[in-house]
Amino acid sequence: MAEQGTWLLPNLVVGPGDVSRLHRELEALDEYLRQASLRGGEDKADEVRLPKLSRSLDELAGLNKLDLLDEGQRDQAKQFLQALLKHAPVVHVSFAADPSSAFMDKIITWFRQNVHPRLLVRVGLQPTIAAGCVLRTPNHYYDFSLRQHFVHQKSLLLQKLESLENHVGQ
Repeated sequence: MAEQGTWLLPNLVVGPGDVSRLHRELEALDEYLRQASLRGGEDKADEVRLPKLSRSLDELAGLNKLDLLDEGQRDQAKQFLQALLKHAPVVHVSFAADPSSAFMDKIITWFRQNVHPRLLVRVGLQPTIAAGCVLRTPNHYYDFSLRQHFVHQKSLLLQKLESLENHVGQ
């Protein structure tokens, strides 16, 4: 099992909402196993099987070598998820349209390799940006949209239009 500071986060866990869902799923698993042990008694407690897990929880358990039947390890996983919600860096990325899961996987991989291994991303939609994205951190704003690119290149665009107009006018 992973040490407290070395927990790995699967790319399926993108934002704070995903972390909250994992935490709720672990709590539901606790309740399921508690009720199963009450129904089965002491002698059947070892025979309890896990219910179907979400892919995210399955990957979290696999990456961190968690035994989800072990209450102590489930508690440690819940503590990790709570700490993640409180302390993980979060960036907000807005796109013109919903990004594909393959694209988000690449973005998450890049952020976690180059910025922070447990960074969370909130994804938003902002159709006015046309293409590209807008990235916000708690204290910075970056506009990588096509619209912003045109604003920065306005003088070049006007110059080219004027030269084209002069060329056509002759």
